[in-house]
Amino acid sequence: MGVGVLVGCLFPEWSQNLRVVSNVFLRLIKCLLVPLVFATLVVGIAGHSDDLKAVGRLALKSIIYFEIVTTLALVIGLVAVNVTRPGDGVSLPAAAAAGEKVTAQKITLSGIIEHIAPRSFFEAAAANDILQVVVFAVLFAVALTQVTGKPRETMVTFCESLTEVMFKFVGVIMKFAPF
Repeated sequence: MGVGVLVGCLFPEWSQNLRVVSNVFLRLIKCLLVPLVFATLVVGIAGHSDDLKAVGRLALKSIIYFEIVTTLALVIGLVAVNVTRPGDGVSLPAAAAAGEKVTAQKITLSGIIEHIAPRSFFEAAAANDILQVVVFAVLFAVALTQVTGKPRETMVTFCESLTEVMFKFVGVIMKFAPF
């Protein structure tokens, strides 16, 4: 990160040519989210289906942990932005001034609930809508807990293998993070 800041400060015009590297890195991170989230959730639920109450307790603890960590990340981000003040001195044209019409959409509880349910797993995956992927994965895993024998074993083994490969994928992509 330090080298990136140094290159950006010393060679600002040339450093903009490196934007393609960061864009490729971000695309690779986004492309691994869906299979990683899907596989880990399925393995976590269906792989431990002997005690669904324990899975429920784990889910509750996970949600509480997620909320705490997310709140902490937001606080850190807000403090960092308020201390460093990125963007000071930069003036961007307003969207309305550029001739674009800005319209607000009314958000309703029913709209939020409907959005949570995926119309299609593949549509949710293509749109990188992780919430819909999570809902599908949880329902898929619960359904998988009700299957017995070879089909269940095959799917759990597939998802375990996919999880292992995706973690290796993360390792490969993270080697490019400094660039």
